[in-house]
Order: sequence, then structure tokens, then C-alpha cells
Amino acid sequence: MKIGFPRALFYFDFFPFWAGFFHHLNIEVVTSPPTNRQIMDLGLKNASDETCLPLKLLSGHIQALKAVDWVFLPRMVSVEAETYTCPKFLGIPESLLSSVPTGIPVLSVTLNWRKGQRLVLKDLQTMGETLGKSKIEIKQAFYEGQKWQEKFQKTRGAEWNFAPTNLEWPPEPERLKIALVGHSYLIQESYANLNLLKKLREKARVELVQHVDQIEIETNLLELRKKLFWSHSKQIYGAGNKFLADPEIDGIIYLTCFGCGTDSIVQELLSRKARQRHKPYMVITLDEHSGEAGLITRLEAFLDMIERRRVHEGYVSTHGERLDCNSNTL
Repeated sequence: MKIGFPRALFYFDFFPFWAGFFHHLNIEVVTSPPTNRQIMDLGLKNASDETCLPLKLLSGHIQALKAVDWVFLPRMVSVEAETYTCPKFLGIPESLLSSVPTGIPVLSVTLNWRKGQRLVLKDLQTMGETLGKSKIEIKQAFYEGQKWQEKFQKTRGAEWNFAPTNLEWPPEPERLKIALVGHSYLIQESYANLNLLKKLREKARVELVQHVDQIEIETNLLELRKKLFWSHSKQIYGAGNKFLADPEIDGIIYLTCFGCGTDSIVQELLSRKARQRHKPYMVITLDEHSGEAGLITRLEAFLDMIERRRVHEGYVSTHGERLDCNSNTL
């Protein structure tokens, strides 16, 4: 039996769990190829124009799955207590049924950790009946998937903290240190983000959301008057708030996509704090029309601005009149 797993959206955070789960059940998991122009075009043709770029990419990856017995599209309502996932997760698989290749059935399950582990396991066992697996087999597969996921969580920072070795960089203390925050399925989607992470690492040291441990994230959420109930948004804001207070971070880049509702709130919260702390801050918004030339221009201008600020921040000219909010000069 072969399960088709699209390489988009929930793949970047939760694939290790499902890989371990199906591996224990002796079911082969077939992933779609890395994103390319053809996959993106397939997604643009079949997904609704009102959906965001990650959902369009997911549509393309579903259509790229070939020779599989099932297409796996879980409905991941919540991955931790007192939170929900992004609304785009909640609409799966119904919103993407038109993208599923003809003749291939959809395998789905609803996971809601708000209800506790017992009910999550019960829902998985219901799905297991479709696959001809017993409740004991599903329970053992569930624990195996958790082991794989925990191992991934412990090592994911090292996986994405690589640096090219063929570049002649200046000594490490002289290089800028930039924080790149945003959804994992945008930051790690190299085709859709035009290799932003690689381009940035060629010019600066980079910190990502997954490099911040959960305790620090929770600590940096305490100042909010009301809890954020989106899982990804909690991670992004908690890490972003930590980066804003870190004097070693020279600037922050927020990577988002056009039409993202949760980012429209979290990005505004971080931008206000960045202005208060006088921390260089830039937002990069992606869609299917994003061009590489424009991205490179904005990235280089942002880094040049930070470099000039580092060199001239303590310089005060002795010539000319004083112009600020307390000056009478217009």
C-alpha cells in the first residue's frame, strides 16, 4: 500500500510524525517532488484565486502525486492545548477535493489535541479501520510517530542552520546577524520564496523561529493582554519578540504571503514593537507573481542600510542646525 503525501503546508512541520506512523504500519509513504514551475502552475489553475500561496502550492503537489493508493490530507485542527492551527488547515480536505487526481481516494483524519491524547488516538484508530489495521497496531504506530516527531524537533535547528563553505566571508563578529521570521512552509519552501534563505545566508548570519526554544517563546508571550490562539502565530510572535530584545540581532525580516489573515495581525504587532525599539525591520510579501530581481534589490538595500547604521550610529555632525521633534526649525 502506498500513501501519497504532498510536500507542502503541513509537510514542513509534521511529516516526521506521519512518516513514523505509517512506517510502523508497513505502509509506504510517497512524497511529491520538490516545488517547481509545473507544480506551481497546476496549483494556480485548480485552486481558488482567493486562497493564499501555500494552499495553491498544496493543490499543485496533490496533483503531482502519481501511482499511489491514497492521497493523505489530514485535518489538523489543533496541535497543542488551547490553540488552533491556521484556518487553511481546518478547511482541508474539502477545499482541495477538486485537485485530487481522478480515481485516487482521499485518506483523511481529524486531529484535535485540544480534546486530549485519548480522543486523538481514537480518531486515528477510526482511520486505521479504513486501512485494515487493528487498534493495537494504530496505538503502537502513534507512539512511534511521536518518537520520530520529538527527534525532529530536537534536531531541526541544525538542519536549517547550514552555511555554504565555498564563500570568503569576513570574520564572524563583523558579519550582520539577521532574524528571519515567518511560517515554516514559506521559509523552507525555497522555490516559492526565491531561495531567500540561501541568499540571506550568503550575506549574514541568520536566526530562525525554530532556533528559539519553547520556554523562551512562552516567556515572550506573557506581555500580551490576550493569548494568541493560532499555533504558528504563537511561535512567530514569541520568537520575533525575543529577537527584537536581543542586542546581537541587527535586523528582522518578516516573510509573509499575500492574503494571510493571521500574519496581518502578528506582523503589525511586531512592526510596532520594532519601531519602539528602533530595530531595523522589513516585511517581504510573497505571491505567485514575485520576481527574483525585486527581492534581491530589497534585500541588498535592507542589509546596506543596517551596515551604514552600524558604522555611523554614534556619529553626530558638528555642522548644521538641530532638526527634531523639539526644534522650531521647519
